[in-house]
Amino acid sequence: MKKINVFIVFLISLCLLCACSGKQGGTESSDSGSNQPVKTDISTDTMDFGFTDSDTDYGYDEASAITVGENQQEVNITAARTYVIVGSHTSVTVNAPDTAKIRIVLKDAVISNPEGPAINIIEADKVFITAYKDTENTVSDSAEYSSDYDGTNIDGAIFSKSDLAVNGEGVLNVNGEYKSGIVSKDDLVICGLTLNITSAGRAAEGKDCVKCLDASLNITAGGDGIKSANTEDPARGYVYIASGSYSVTAQNDGIQAETALRIDGGDFTVKTGGGSQNASTASDGWGMWGGARSDESEESAKALNASSLILINDGTFKIDSSDDAVHSNSDAEINGGSLEITSGDDGIHADDALMINGGSIVISKSYEGLEATAVAISGGTADVTASDDGINAAGGNDSSALGGRPGENTFNSDSDAEISISGGYILINASGDGIDSNGSISISGGTLLVSGPESSGNGALDYQTEAVISGGTAILCGSAGMAQGFSSSSAQASFMYTLDSSADAGSSVAVTDSSGTVIASFMPSKKYGSIVVSSPSLTVGASYTVTIGGTVSDCDANGFASSGAVTGGEESFSVELTSVSTSYGSYGGMGGPGGGGFGGRPGGMR
Repeated sequence: MKKINVFIVFLISLCLLCACSGKQGGTESSDSGSNQPVKTDISTDTMDFGFTDSDTDYGYDEASAITVGENQQEVNITAARTYVIVGSHTSVTVNAPDTAKIRIVLKDAVISNPEGPAINIIEADKVFITAYKDTENTVSDSAEYSSDYDGTNIDGAIFSKSDLAVNGEGVLNVNGEYKSGIVSKDDLVICGLTLNITSAGRAAEGKDCVKCLDASLNITAGGDGIKSANTEDPARGYVYIASGSYSVTAQNDGIQAETALRIDGGDFTVKTGGGSQNASTASDGWGMWGGARSDESEESAKALNASSLILINDGTFKIDSSDDAVHSNSDAEINGGSLEITSGDDGIHADDALMINGGSIVISKSYEGLEATAVAISGGTADVTASDDGINAAGGNDSSALGGRPGENTFNSDSDAEISISGGYILINASGDGIDSNGSISISGGTLLVSGPESSGNGALDYQTEAVISGGTAILCGSAGMAQGFSSSSAQASFMYTLDSSADAGSSVAVTDSSGTVIASFMPSKKYGSIVVSSPSLTVGASYTVTIGGTVSDCDANGFASSGAVTGGEESFSVELTSVSTSYGSYGGMGGPGGGGFGGRPGGMR
């Protein structure tokens, strides 16, 4: 589809979700104002992101409740009522009318079945399992089920064919020895309690949805951590997390939704597939997973994974994944929160559109940092370290023909591919291309700082059709071999300068005007031979001084400043902007600056 249609599909998918999210502005606003905070009203007709009063009611009426003591090992529940279970039991079975709402209150209960599931809900309208305040409870199934369960799909320590809510103010330990910890074939709601799950396979699954509020989950899973699995209904198969704390260690996906994954808040620590150290760039596969998941039967080890949409409005995330840290088969939107990511594959990936409107993103390890067909950044901060491209539109390493990661793109142009930056503060440290689009690049605001690559086979700026800039500040430092500058169709002036010899990592580059005031500065973390600079303060026809290795006053931790002064320096030279896109020096690139002719290097202090 064309790039405009990617965003139309994205907006339609938003309209199918419910509640509303506030988009936050970035560190530096767009000159055009296009990154101003907006709110999206999302329909509540399809996905229910709410919680009922009963979901968050953790008490009970003792006068009307039935207490089940240790004298009844096999507990059978057949009617709507509140049942209080204390002591040790082998199993709890619920088989009630499909209109019955049942509450099971656990008060220091131990339920361990040596032949099958600990709690088996065959039929009811909805069942509430409540870990009572200040109590600790444990349920366990067996590693092998008896022949009574042959031919059934029952496979969890807590298994329900009805809507299930697990809540309370106590502790519930779930041991899924056979396969799963908690499984609901309808909705699974988790509220309030401390829930510790250890499972041979998936830990917690609600086929139609999983919704979590104010819970504390600690998960160790041999399969997926939290999962919603409905693939037939686009209004189902979603995961919604409103708040709480979540520690997930999973062999496969950490949190996986067949449709949408929405997170409004919470503290998350997610480790998948043994962590980023399990990744591999070998040509025969990507880590232990052999590339991206292509259908529902294949496993993956992504931290956050969804098919239609990932929507992050807030939350604190610490992610260590062998596969993608954040992955959507369609769209992803980040409006706030704090994400710290180490990934064996992509940091954040969306097949279609990736929109970053706010929040803080630090990707300290990745193959490609931010990747989608269309990447749009309007706010927030992003600090991206990548062994290949920092930001990639329709991407991958252009050297896949030489044995790169399977599925990587070659030099094909793609009119759908677009990188759009209208705000935010973006820092990139890339060993491949810094910012790479198989189509176009558009910058209208924000701050873009690129360090790398050092290899002459890549460039700090790489595009197939055009790269236009109309606002914001961009400083891109990398190798000279494949260097490109901004297109001559840009509205804002820029220049590309190729050094006679590479500058060392940590040597600042500073551009000053005729009065000696710093217009733009940056301290690259890699050695560089080419500099591309654009700023609203640059004017065609004026001359500027570029100083390498100086000390810039009032700069930030990355050496960035748009005012102040520079002192000292290893070398400096003068640049006259003869056109909107001017270049100086020789380069070995394939594209060049898109206009603005090559001039000899003007004289200056060496």
